Amino acid sequence: MAKSNAALLINEYIEKLSPFSKEVCEVLRECTLNTNVLLKEELKWRVPVYSNKKLLFGFAGFKNHVSITFFNGVELSDKHNLFTKDCYAKLTRTIKLTKGSELDKNKIIAYMNEAISFENSSVKKVEKKESIEIPELLKNALKSNKKASENFNNMAYTFRKEYAKHISEAKRESTKLRRLEKVIFNLEKNIKMHEHYKC
Repeated sequence: MAKSNAALLINEYIEKLSPFSKEVCEVLRECTLNTNVLLKEELKWRVPVYSNKKLLFGFAGFKNHVSITFFNGVELSDKHNLFTKDCYAKLTRTIKLTKGSELDKNKIIAYMNEAISFENSSVKKVEKKESIEIPELLKNALKSNKKASENFNNMAYTFRKEYAKHISEAKRESTKLRRLEKVIFNLEKNIKMHEHYKC
């Protein structure tokens, strides 16, 4: 049976990865075949993603690590404490693997199946929306740049929050100023901070 175009594209994607990432991604792809339902495999945002009725999760290989991102991760139990704390976004959660020994296939499949189960459930968590604390540096810069300000205010909550955190979490003033310059540059061009595979 001939392989689908998506399968061929994902084969090419994995083949080009570093040896570590290639090995891990091959195992993750194998895990998707052992879930409770047959998942649809696609290449989106230049990385493999998997869906049933909706997008569920995807993985991305980098030089020294592999990230598995669950698009509805906020709803999952994380019973094995695998989600990486520095990759939280509003809805997504990510598992970051830096060593082959960290990859437990049974645990990964359990997370995949939980994502599938949640998709089929009518019960969803009601998440309280936090207010965004805009750093003074960013506030002042936006006041003097109409285009950046309009683009920022028109962005979804998640992207505004990510830009605010990107500046406020910097420890040094010099780092904040450097980040601010990049943020304003991006906002002028209406570039959003990408959540799914920034980790």
